[in-house]
Parts: sequence; structure tokens; C-alpha cells
Amino acid sequence: MEHFKDEESLIASDEEEFRLSPGDFASELVAASRFELDLNDCFGCARCSSVCKAALFHSHEEPLTPRAVLYLTILGEPGELLRSRFIWMCSGCRRCEESCPQGVSISEVIRALRHLALQEGIPNPVAARVNERMCIHCGACVSACPHGAVSLVEGGPRGLVARVDPSECRGCGGCSAVCTNGAAQQAVLNDPEILDYLSGG
Repeated sequence: MEHFKDEESLIASDEEEFRLSPGDFASELVAASRFELDLNDCFGCARCSSVCKAALFHSHEEPLTPRAVLYLTILGEPGELLRSRFIWMCSGCRRCEESCPQGVSISEVIRALRHLALQEGIPNPVAARVNERMCIHCGACVSACPHGAVSLVEGGPRGLVARVDPSECRGCGGCSAVCTNGAAQQAVLNDPEILDYLSGG
């Protein structure tokens, strides 16, 4: 009887210390995606990284590229990926996919990572926001968004209001550019590395 008690304690202890093992995180990512993802098709040629605009802004402390994202996903390194700035800097241009000889849906992997990050309480630092008191639900921002991140939903003082999906927003500024009432507001660009790059430093 004592043996079974020890075994139950051991099982409980194992459950408390459970961590995703290699392959488990990849499976979770596939489940969070809208599409069928076969990450094992990647053979590491790095053509995706060679055309990635977001990789230009990587830091020495966080040298992430599309190839590195796929590699860490397969290895099962969720912490580093979900807290990475790289997944939010991706513009969704899909140049990585166009250059991939294996047809890996890399931008969809990034999209699924963004969803998982938000579920873990990690905010999108570049997402636009809407001041619901000022929104007149004209729909201009909905039409302007190239990623389908903005929609009109019930709410706000006027019954309808524009709402930004932070998992889809790429921070392009299209919504705030067409908002005549100033309700759609772009996140402030305050990343020193990007500012230094844009200033030619």
C-alpha cells in the first residue's frame, strides 16, 4: 500500500514539473494554426531568411530569422519564441514562403506563434488601438487594413465600434492613416534599435 502512495506522489510531482518536450510545442503550434503545417519539410537552406525584411532589424542578443524560428519550433523552445520581438515585426509579406523550395508556410507559423503569445498574456507591442469614445464606426479602417485585423463589432457609446485583433495587426498604420476622427491610433515606435536603423545610425 505504501508503494502505491509513493507512486501516486511521484506521478503528482511529475505533473507539476511537466514541460513541453521537443515535438510537443510543434504539435501545439499546428493545432493553433488555420492550415496544415508540416514543419519537418524544412531542410535549413535559409533562403527564407535571405529575403526576410524583419530579419534586418534583429539584434545581436536576439538573432532570430525565419529559419531559426522553424528550428526552435521543432526543438520545442516556446519561451524564447513567444517572448521574441521578431514574431511581431513580421509584416506578413510572405516573401519567405515564395522563396522556400519546400513550400513551408513560414508566415503561418509566425501567425500561430502570435496567437499563442497572446494566450500567454504577452501583448503585441505594435498593435493599433481604437478610442471607442471617438470612433464613429465609418468602416474606413476596416477597408484600409490589408491583414483583416480590424472589424466593426457591437459596443462603444454609439452601438458599433472598430476593434483591432492584436494577433493579426502588423502595425502598418493603414487604419490610423484613414481615420478622419483620430480614433484609430498607432502604437508609438520606441524601439531604440529600429529608430537608430531608420536614422542611419
